Amino acid sequence: MKKLFILLVCLLPMLAQAQMETSVAGFIPLSGSGRIVYNFNPGWRFHRGDIKGAEAVQFDDTAWQVVSTPHSVELMPAEASGCRNYQGVAWYRKHFVIPQGMRGKEVSLHFEAAMGKQVVYLNGRKVQEHLGGYLPFTVQLTEQGVQPGDSCLLAVMTDNSDDKNFPPGKRQYTLDFAYHGGVYRDVWMIGKSSVAITDALEADKVAGGGVFVHFDHISEKKADVYVNTEVHNSGKQARSVTVETILADAGDAPVRRASQQVKLQPGESKTVRQQLTVRNPELWSPDSPYLYRIQSRVKAGRETLDGGVTRVGIRKAEFKEQDGFWLNDKPFGQLVGANRHQDFAYVGNALPNSQQWRDAKRLRDAGCTIIRVAHYPQDPAFMDACDELGLFVIVATPGWQYWNKDPEFAKLVHKNTREMIRRDRNHPSVLMW
Repeated sequence: MKKLFILLVCLLPMLAQAQMETSVAGFIPLSGSGRIVYNFNPGWRFHRGDIKGAEAVQFDDTAWQVVSTPHSVELMPAEASGCRNYQGVAWYRKHFVIPQGMRGKEVSLHFEAAMGKQVVYLNGRKVQEHLGGYLPFTVQLTEQGVQPGDSCLLAVMTDNSDDKNFPPGKRQYTLDFAYHGGVYRDVWMIGKSSVAITDALEADKVAGGGVFVHFDHISEKKADVYVNTEVHNSGKQARSVTVETILADAGDAPVRRASQQVKLQPGESKTVRQQLTVRNPELWSPDSPYLYRIQSRVKAGRETLDGGVTRVGIRKAEFKEQDGFWLNDKPFGQLVGANRHQDFAYVGNALPNSQQWRDAKRLRDAGCTIIRVAHYPQDPAFMDACDELGLFVIVATPGWQYWNKDPEFAKLVHKNTREMIRRDRNHPSVLMW
C-alpha cells in the first residue's frame, strides 16, 4: 500500500502535465506550422552574487552551479516575506549552438520573466536591458548576426534589489510578499520565417500586433468572431502570402474558415481582419469552460511559413447595477474568489507549469470562480489553466500602494499595463484589468 501511495504521488505531476497545454509567446504550438520552438531551460551556469567580467566569453564558469530554469536564486523553507530572501545580483551563463534546423529562420530567445533588472550579453557584448520582474522580454539573435551552427555565450545579470525607479518600486520590507530573484519562468528559443505573425508586445501597436481575437453579437444562437492577424516581412524581397484562419472546436474539427491574400514589401507589416460567424456556439463559463481553437497559418502556396493556435472562449460578461454580474445573458450570482501569489516555500517564484496548473485546479475545486492575481501578472501557464478550468481572473499591473513622481516611472507603469493587456487579451478567463 505504501509503494502504491508513493507511485501515485510521483505520477500526479505527470498527470497534471498530460491534461494541460503549454503556450509559448502566446501560441499553443501548431504541428507543421513552420515555427520552431525549443525548450531553452536546461544547462545554465549560475552564480549568486556579483562578479567582475562574468559577461566575457573567456570567463571561466566551470565552477559555477549547473541549473535549469525556472530557477530560484536560493532554496528557503518558508514563504520568505520580511526580507529573509536574498536581494542582489545573480548571474546566469549559457553556452549553446544555434541548431542547424534553424537555418533560414529568424531566431530569438523569449524570456517569460526574470526578477527585477536584467542586463543581457551575447558573446560578451551588451545587447539588451530590461526593467521589471513580471512580463516577458525577447532577445533577437539573428539581428545580432549569429547564424545556425554558431557557438554562442549568453550571459544574463539579474538584480532583485529594491529599486524605486521602476515598478513595483516599493521596498520589499514593507510588502506581504517577496521579490524572489532569478530567471524564474520558462525560456524558449523560437525560430520564425522571414514572413511571420508578429509578437504583440514587440509590435507595440494599439489594439494590434500578433493575433487579436474579439467578439460581438454573442448569444446562444450565434456569435461573431473577429480575428486580427498582423504579419511582417523581415526579408529583402516583396512577398505575397495567404493568411488562413480556422476556427476549430475543442477536438480540432474545423467550424469556420477564412483566408485572405496579402502582399508585403520588405520591412512591411500588415494586419488582416477576418470575421467568422458561429451558429449555436458553446459559450464559456466557469461551469462549462469550453475552448475553441483558432488555428492561424501564413502560407506561400501550399507551404506553411508560420502559425500557431490561440485558445478562445466565447462569452458575454456584464455588470448590471443592482442586478449584479450577468454571464451569457443570465444572472450569474456571486463571484467567489481569493487572491493568489506566485511563490512557494523552497522554490520561491520558480514554479513549473504543472504546479501553476495544480494551483488553479485546487482553487477551482475549493469553489472559487474568480482569482485576483496579487499584485502582478502571473505565469502564462496559470492563465492557460484558468481558461481551461473555468476561473475568472482580475489581472493586476505590477505594483502595490506605491508611486514615484518621476515621469519616467509613470511611463514604465503604462508600458507594463499595455504589455500585460497585449499578453493576456485573448484569455476568456480575464474579466478585469
